[in-house]
Amino acid sequence: MIIKLFSQLMVAGMMLQFFPADAGQVEQLATLPDAPDRSFDLLEAYEFMSQLPQSSDVVTVPEKLDPNSLGVMTTAQSAVVMDRKSGEILFEKNVTEPRAIGSITKLMTAYVFLQGNPDLNALAAIESVDYRAGGRLNFSIGDTVTVGDLLMASLVSSDNSATTSLVRLSGMSQGDFVARMNEVAASIGMEHTTFADETGLSTKNQSVVTDLAIMLDHFLKNDTLRAFTQVASTTVVGASGRSYLLESTDELLTTFVNQDPYKIELAKTGYLPEAGYCLSTVFSYNDDQEIIVVVLGSDSKIGRFQDVKSLAVWAYDTFSWTNVR
Repeated sequence: MIIKLFSQLMVAGMMLQFFPADAGQVEQLATLPDAPDRSFDLLEAYEFMSQLPQSSDVVTVPEKLDPNSLGVMTTAQSAVVMDRKSGEILFEKNVTEPRAIGSITKLMTAYVFLQGNPDLNALAAIESVDYRAGGRLNFSIGDTVTVGDLLMASLVSSDNSATTSLVRLSGMSQGDFVARMNEVAASIGMEHTTFADETGLSTKNQSVVTDLAIMLDHFLKNDTLRAFTQVASTTVVGASGRSYLLESTDELLTTFVNQDPYKIELAKTGYLPEAGYCLSTVFSYNDDQEIIVVVLGSDSKIGRFQDVKSLAVWAYDTFSWTNVR
């Protein structure tokens, strides 16, 4: 504040030098009675300025209660915990290191697909051209379900073939669809992210944890993505009469970090041998106090869940949102 005040005074002085008063003004001022001497109290000015009301759109950061608490040990190669409202990083580990992200890619695929305003109640099926090895094929090829069911299989069960079917149903070629994924990434500020395919099977799908935090922050505004990624399990019945159980790859949905006062608002897992185990999650506490936790390259399936859970609990125990607006 003091620096800002001095800066304003200097600017005022420079303006007088650039725009001097004319002779008439100088003569007029010369005839005015002398003003009484008055000293400038810098402390008084600072106190006055500090009492002015702050703008309603000012965002403050969470207060760290224990300055000596540096975080928790993680098996993840890269990790970040970010306060969603302020964008303040509360914990970081190798945040500039690009890594393969596996099926976290499917969040971007789903978002681009939803941009086309598809009818999620329309009937559709996985076709043989959609089949992709790896992961679980949830629906029999050719059995009719809804477009929403295919999207659910992609986000909940991380079904590669269902994900590819969404690209076909979008009406875009695979190349154009992936190009659109990269365009969206660039437009929302993901400066260190590249997508090479829609499923995450390619090791060329790479990002950094801070970019993925930006993505989650942006996608949290999409009600469909939020709702679908909060589903722990659901059953779909195809036109054949066969029932399909879709179970989430995110095991945290059935743990205490998804029970009051905690809630998982948006999440997606990822895995490739080259990527390790990955997980990106938005948590809230008491329906507020949202944090984004992303880990890439954890050493095991259980390890990624433990990493994210430990980081979330540490953040809520270590920081206070009491005075944050």
